[in-house]
Amino acid sequence: MSDRTLITILHVDDNETNRYVVSRMLRKEGYKVQEAATGETGLQLVAQQPPDLIILDVQLPDINGFEVCHRLKANPATSSIPVLHLSASFVESKDKAQGLESGADGYLAQPVEPIELLATVKALLRIREAEESAMALAKEWQTTFNAMKDGVCLLDHRGRILRTNSAMTNLLKKPFGKIEGCFYQEVMHDILGCVEVTPLTRVQETRRRENEELRCGERWFSVTTDPVFDESGVFTGAVYIVADITDRKWASEALRTSEERFRLLLENVKDYAIFFIDPGGRVIRWSIGAERIFGYQEAEILGQSASIIYIPEDLELGADKQELETAVIEGRAENERWYLRKDATRFWASGIVTPLRDETGQLRGFSKIMRDFTERKQVEDERNQLLVAEQEARTAAESANRMKDEFLATLSHELRSPLNAMLGWVQLLNTRKFDEATTARAMETIERSARAQAQLVEDLLDVSRIIQGKLRLNVRPIELALVVEAAVDTVRPAADAKAIRLQSVVDPAAGPVAGDSDRLQQIIWNLLSNAIKFTPKEGRVQVRLERINSHVEITVIDTGLGINSDFVPYVFDRFRQADSSITRSYSGLGLGLAIVRHLVELHGGTVRAESQGEGQGATFIVKLPLMPVRMETSEGQRVHPTVGRGVSFNNPPSLDGLQILVVDDEVDSRVFVTTLLEQCGASVCAVGSADSAIEAIKILKPDVLLSDIGMPGEDGYTLIRRVRALNVEEGGRTPAVALTAYARAEDRMRAIAAGFQMHIPKPVEPSELATIVASLAGRTGIHEV
Repeated sequence: MSDRTLITILHVDDNETNRYVVSRMLRKEGYKVQEAATGETGLQLVAQQPPDLIILDVQLPDINGFEVCHRLKANPATSSIPVLHLSASFVESKDKAQGLESGADGYLAQPVEPIELLATVKALLRIREAEESAMALAKEWQTTFNAMKDGVCLLDHRGRILRTNSAMTNLLKKPFGKIEGCFYQEVMHDILGCVEVTPLTRVQETRRRENEELRCGERWFSVTTDPVFDESGVFTGAVYIVADITDRKWASEALRTSEERFRLLLENVKDYAIFFIDPGGRVIRWSIGAERIFGYQEAEILGQSASIIYIPEDLELGADKQELETAVIEGRAENERWYLRKDATRFWASGIVTPLRDETGQLRGFSKIMRDFTERKQVEDERNQLLVAEQEARTAAESANRMKDEFLATLSHELRSPLNAMLGWVQLLNTRKFDEATTARAMETIERSARAQAQLVEDLLDVSRIIQGKLRLNVRPIELALVVEAAVDTVRPAADAKAIRLQSVVDPAAGPVAGDSDRLQQIIWNLLSNAIKFTPKEGRVQVRLERINSHVEITVIDTGLGINSDFVPYVFDRFRQADSSITRSYSGLGLGLAIVRHLVELHGGTVRAESQGEGQGATFIVKLPLMPVRMETSEGQRVHPTVGRGVSFNNPPSLDGLQILVVDDEVDSRVFVTTLLEQCGASVCAVGSADSAIEAIKILKPDVLLSDIGMPGEDGYTLIRRVRALNVEEGGRTPAVALTAYARAEDRMRAIAAGFQMHIPKPVEPSELATIVASLAGRTGIHEV
């Protein structure tokens, strides 16, 4: 102890002078001193606050110093306090011997030199400090020793037990007192069932640790022996450790069994894909079922990102990372989605992702179990589609039934209203006399009502023919300009009655179409009547006829009520009216536009309606295919002054023996051109696409190719390039004519540049077409323009 002010020394002596002298010397050296004149007083002071050292006189008035020292050493609480006898009476050797035997740590005789007394005090204090340090170290070592869960013995070189920890005494179920000094083989026999367990001779020879595992009944032990050598390398003993590893062994066995079962599971369960992912998302284990379902072998998938199995759409949404995050937060993640196989095919699967953690809760990876449910998904989708179809069919049936009821109510109203006027006037005319003006007005009303009923009946008959497929067309070449003008003349009185300005913009050279004149006039008349009907007074209705490439367009535009955007897709449906209520402002059955659509489609055309909304007017556009060949106009038809007279077809050139290939996607055009050429004696093959044309050229080797330009998929330019890419034997130098409605100069230049010998704009005169075909067929090689 370096700080002497912290050291307390108790001086017990009945001689006051001696106490004074000794205490003065000690205090001078910096020690704290307590004094007592009797043995009992000294014992009391020690009991109250134990000093660091006691200087004890032998001759005391109540108890002699030897007895006081004996009591102090016999008490465990005070046995470690150093005691120094200091006596002036008992100074012989036998007295010193008695004092030391009573337990004193030192003995001095009075008078004593100060230097000797202080040196002895210091020596005793140093000894006590060393003992306390050793005891503290031993206590710490024993505490650590006892903290070990395994049983530990310290053996000497012969195998006797020198020290054990509490775990060993608990294992042996004996106190240390009954173990100390025993040979380890003897005390271990009851536990390990054998005498020689890792003998000292073995570790002494090998000079290294020896370890073995022993099974004793249902318990397992790990026995380890570490040799101990002194500084010179001489064997002095060993550390003998016995650990009960029963739980670990059974856990290991259970783990091995579990792993074996799991291995069998991975190798035999083929309906499930089972695989493991590390925390970074890479595959670290892959089952046979996963190989079968995904197509990846384990060797090629290990180390790759598990994202490889997700479809691109889900990867863009980050579904792969979200799934792992959900598993970490919620303990599992379940889903059903599309996945990707190695061959890029998709399949529908249900999957569960579970996080894997160690004993400390640290994330070690994930397991994923999946099953292919593609067939079930397809069945569900088919069932849902059938359900949707059934619901749509039911809705359509309910709508049709509702429309039928509305139509019957409308039909009853439309028939009864004129009939009421007719019957009323007839009864009045039969029972009363009217003046000439009233009678004339009555007859006009009866006639108008009868005509309205006749038109209703005619519309119903047309719809019936359409539904039954019995509506027939008398097809012949028609100049639409005349048809439009006739329809305009028919509806003009109705327009004038409402002060509606009726305009017609007609291109007389729009070209002929193949159709039924009466039905075409019915189309235009219905559209114009509809426009006038829904256009308010002083409004405007315009009809335009113009040629656009290979088609003719008839456009009817009005400034009337317009069409609600929701109703535009249904405007051509039968019995469908925007307002079918009994409070509607306009009469009719809702059949006119349905008849228009069907008649247009019978002519190979299309019709569509456009409107910016209610109050914004409406536009109806009819598109009809142009005839590829211009026909002569009969003498009875009106011809616009700008339309030239055709060339006579009475003496066409002979095309006998020629094989002609006609390519056109429009059926009517193909049939017409085929008929024309066959009338001249040619053998004609007609196809509707570029692919069919290439196959026909290779097989037939035609003398002339006659092709349209505007076709879906591959146009005429692409076709002629493919033809020219063929070798001579396959027909690559077949003469070719472009017969098209694209009639601009740049269209002609493009056709010639692509590989055609001739470019003929539609419509073409029959004689001209036959002459050009004959000319090309009579030449050899490619005709140069």
